[in-house]
Formats: sequence, structure tokens, C-alpha cells
Amino acid sequence: MIDPKLRIKYWLSWLWVFLCALAIFLVVPTARAIQSFVSARWGRPLFGYSVLFIIVSAFVILVYVLVFRLKIRSPSNYIWLSVVAGLYVYFTIRLWRAPEEAVHFLEYGLLGFFLFRALSFTIKDKTIYLAAILIGSLVGIFDEILQWIMPLRYWDLRDVGLNAFSVVLFQTALWKGIQPKIISEKIKSMSIRLVSSLLAANILLLGICMSNTPQRVARYTKLIPGLSFLQKEETMTEFRHKHRDPEIGVFYSRLSLEKLEKTDKERSFTYAQILKEWMEKDYENFLRDFSGSTHPFLHELRVHIFRRDKKYEAGLLAEDEKKKREALFIAYKENLILEKYFGRTFRKSEYKWTKEKTKETEVLIDKSQFYRSAVSYGLFSSFGEITMWLSIFAFLALLVLFNVWIAPKLRK
Repeated sequence: MIDPKLRIKYWLSWLWVFLCALAIFLVVPTARAIQSFVSARWGRPLFGYSVLFIIVSAFVILVYVLVFRLKIRSPSNYIWLSVVAGLYVYFTIRLWRAPEEAVHFLEYGLLGFFLFRALSFTIKDKTIYLAAILIGSLVGIFDEILQWIMPLRYWDLRDVGLNAFSVVLFQTALWKGIQPKIISEKIKSMSIRLVSSLLAANILLLGICMSNTPQRVARYTKLIPGLSFLQKEETMTEFRHKHRDPEIGVFYSRLSLEKLEKTDKERSFTYAQILKEWMEKDYENFLRDFSGSTHPFLHELRVHIFRRDKKYEAGLLAEDEKKKREALFIAYKENLILEKYFGRTFRKSEYKWTKEKTKETEVLIDKSQFYRSAVSYGLFSSFGEITMWLSIFAFLALLVLFNVWIAPKLRK
């Protein structure tokens, strides 16, 4: 229960959480414009330098408050703050190729502060840090969903992790560096239930996002025509098929073997003509125009060809014999995939190898070695959607059992 005298402060604290989350969401439609404006005038590195300056400044201010205001003399506080600040700096530098990404640290660090302050009115034990992390993570997932909806913006599971990691770092600084005295050791049942509910919400929302495949998008946009613009957006998730071949090894595809065969049989002439028309055009533009979600067969065929040709060229130029054999081995196996699984289209195109070229490559390698193609490999290449949801429901069941049987014993 909230003390009546503190209710205004309580609701104001949650208003700050709402405004911070709203500001994060409002940045999404304008982010590209802001990035272009800053980059054109001062250069992209300004984002990184600004983040580093704020991190260092915040660290200095915190140390000053701990030393001169709170009179804290324990070395562990300063060690933990130094570790967290060091991690902020390290990952900001790691993101230097896209320094604007480091702004996530500021956005979600600030959100973490507001979340801790709002939650502290009702949670007085250490689960407050977990609750703040999980709410911040939910905001981060919705942030990425909003980016997926926006034109020229994309869903990125890595950014979901980066958002959550930003909140984790800030909560670690509070937990081990600041060590607020209002937080007690005793954990209440209400706190465990709240953390469990937030964890379940995160997992379910991520599961829904992972199930938002191109096929599913096509289905619900047919039912709701107003959402048809979503078909033009980059895919959130694509579950891949893992195909084994005794002569090749393993390769991955968005299509089943039956679908590969059917598409190759029905569209070989059309696709061969497209490949011919694009031979002198930009490869990246080809992949954009014939994306994996809209033209999976043609997209994968072209990527296999690109990988084969690049490795073959690298093999011919390599001075080191081992590197030469490795590159030619990959080129040979990729060509074998093309011949066996994209055969009709591939043979009608201008990209097929002559028999002489194939034999020349074959004598330089050990073709019996196992090969795993990197084409179309991704996070969801090793398990399917059903497996994912079975795992989610199993985890949620364990979470319920924990709250019903184990958590009450821990509180005694």
C-alpha cells in the first residue's frame, strides 16, 4: 500500500517513466533524419563521443556524491561503479562503426533510473532491480516493434538485447555501486509474483515477434487490408529448414526440399532470365529487389552463386596452399548445392561452371569433407516454430510451479 502522503510523488514517478518511454518511441520516426543531420554537420562519431562524455561525467558525479555527500568509504562501491562505467565505455567503442547505436545506453539507462525510482514506492527488496530490468526490456521490445512498422527501419533482435543490456548495466550500478539503503534483504511474495509475471510477459512477447514470419504477415494483412503496408517491411523472423546431404554436408533454406524442387521446376525459365538481366547490375540492389521474404528461391540462389564466386576467386589468388584449398573447397561445395537443388534454373543461367572447371577444382580439394553452408543460416536455423513455442510453454509451466511450490518455501 502507498502512504497517502506519497501518492502524488508515486504517480509523478510513473509519469516520468511514461514520458521517458514515450520519448524513446517518438525518436523512432525521426531517428534517420537526426542521424543524417548530425552526420552531415559534425560527423557520425559525434554520437559516440557524446555518449562517452555523458558516461564519464555521470561516473565523476556519482563518485563525488558517494565520497563527499554520503561519506561512503567502502572500496567495493567504487570498484563496481568503475566496472559498470568501463563496460559502458567498452561497448560504446565496440559500436563505433554505428556510433548512434550507443545512444541506446543513454535512453535505457535513464529509463532504468526512472523505473527504479517508481518501483521503490512499492518494492523494498532486491527484486526491484529485476523488475526494472524486465519492464525496461518490454519497452525495448516495443521500441523494436515500432521500428519494424516504420518505413526504412528494421526489427533487430540484437537491438532488443542491447536495450535490455543497457537497463541491466544501470541496475547493476544501483545494486552494487550505490547500494540504496531503502532496499532490504527480505524478499516478499508479491515481489516474486511481479517478477515472474514480467518475465512471462517478456518471453511471450518475444515469442509472438518471432512468430511474425512473412507467411503470417501475409495472412493477417489479407484479413485486415489496412495493414497491407506491413508486407513491404523487412521480415522480423524466418524459420529455416536444415537440409542434410551425404555428398555436401548441411545447407539451410527458407524452403523445404519439396518446395525447392517445385519452384525450380515451375520457375526455372523466368528466374534464369532475371539472373541474366541482372548480371551486370549491383548485387546488393538485386538482394533488395528480390528479398528472401518475397523471392526466397531466387534470393538464395543468387547468394549461393555470390559465395561460390567470391571463394573461387579468393582460392585462385591465395598464396598460402591451405587457404587456397579451403576457399576452393567452399566454392566447390556451393556449386554442388546449386547443381543439386537449384539445378534447372542454374543450368539455364549464365553462372553455371563448365565440366572442366568443376574437375579442375575437384582435384585440388578433399571433396569427402563435411561442409556447412553459411547461406541462409541464422538464429532459427536449428529449430522450428513449434519447438520454440513448446520450449516457451515448458518454461512458463516451470515458472508457475516455482511460484506455487518452491517460492513459498524460500520465503520461510
